[in-house]
Amino acid sequence: MRQAVIADDEDLSIDLMKYLIKRFSLPINIIAQASSGDEALDMINKLKTDIVFLDIKMPVLSGLEVIEKIKISQNNSIDFIVVTAYSYFEYAQRSLRLGAKDILLKPIEPEQFLETMERVLGYRYSNNKIFNEILEYINNNYQEEIELKECAERYHTSPSYIARMFKKYYGLSFITYVNNLRIDKSVMLLKNTDMSIKEIAYKVGYNNLNYFYKVFKKTMGVTPNIFKNGLIQK
Repeated sequence: MRQAVIADDEDLSIDLMKYLIKRFSLPINIIAQASSGDEALDMINKLKTDIVFLDIKMPVLSGLEVIEKIKISQNNSIDFIVVTAYSYFEYAQRSLRLGAKDILLKPIEPEQFLETMERVLGYRYSNNKIFNEILEYINNNYQEEIELKECAERYHTSPSYIARMFKKYYGLSFITYVNNLRIDKSVMLLKNTDMSIKEIAYKVGYNNLNYFYKVFKKTMGVTPNIFKNGLIQK
């Protein structure tokens, strides 16, 4: 469950985001809310939060000033989601340069909110609460050994039920979803780190290096070596 703070001086906006989180069964727990920038800054510094919904136009400190101060005082990976009216879109552009994860435009539309949260959380949600919990578990634990039977036991359901849900919502098998997730993570590591291919394979959950090579080539069309060499040459 991700921990979140909402900072907005409009109560209706706060209430709407709370409602949408509940409506879409998102794994987000609102631990605090603020109506001014200085209050938001104090809460973020004191509380352990993963996500901050941050209005740009607030009393005392703007949302942009809050992000700037947090970036200076903390070395963490808070996902800032900037909330702004259409007339302030130029400020939203600046927020992205400061490292905000995404932008929500007021008035917030339900589908826009869901799409933003899927980008921030890293995976697409369904209208099935149990399946959403399974997706969250897989996306948070892909580095570990994950099996269909174990997931079924953990969430008190059957392997066939989970398999049907993956086919229904993703058009994929359980193992293909897990492999695709791991390969996506390995691509990011190949692009952004100096880790060896063996280290990356283990990092994303593959204990068998040959199997990692096989899945990577099937997914990406080339071996990890060729992919990495192509990045170096560029």
